[in-house]
Amino acid sequence: MNVLVLALVACAGSRAPLAAKTSTIGGDAPAALLVALHYSSATPAMWDPLVADWGAPIRVLAIQGPIAHHREGFTWFARAHEQKDEAGKRADVEAMAEQVAHSIRAVRAAHPEIRRVAITGFSYGGDIAWMIAIRHPELVDVAVPMGSRLLGDPRGPAARVHVLQGEADKIIDARAVAARVEALKARGVAIDATIYPDLGHDLSPALIADWRAALHAALEAR
Repeated sequence: MNVLVLALVACAGSRAPLAAKTSTIGGDAPAALLVALHYSSATPAMWDPLVADWGAPIRVLAIQGPIAHHREGFTWFARAHEQKDEAGKRADVEAMAEQVAHSIRAVRAAHPEIRRVAITGFSYGGDIAWMIAIRHPELVDVAVPMGSRLLGDPRGPAARVHVLQGEADKIIDARAVAARVEALKARGVAIDATIYPDLGHDLSPALIADWRAALHAALEAR
């Protein structure tokens, strides 16, 4: 596995660059790209054990949140984010999704061999992954948000979305997520959800197995 830590320069305006950890697995020029967004207080290294034995050629772009977390690691939003109403939270996520979109475009421009792209994230990272799916479906084929709020509605066609959610999550209401997914499906959005009994705001072996299966299916050669 070839690993490089770098800063991706934003393509327009005064947006600060987003730091990222990139790795290539199974070859120097994979046609598949996985964009991975960590949870608050983590770092891009959280994805290392999850992709180390991927078993297929892939490029991984693990983007780092731009704000140092007050305890450890990094986060995506200022601490005031949680005090905002839904509209305020959505605006924050949309703004951060724009920065992530610039990073994806930069990688795709530098690697024209890329043909298939998936984005995933947990917690705040999942919020952004979902927003990319509905605001920038031209950049990704599938999104796999985990433990996320699903803020905002599609304004048109969206990327395929697989939602993975713990039933016992005390931060994200799993029943509300399930109801929202069904409402989106009724509107024609290509979305489904898997709810994991007894799982809180966390990952589990069963969730990780489904996560890998969904991403492999999306990124396999076609």
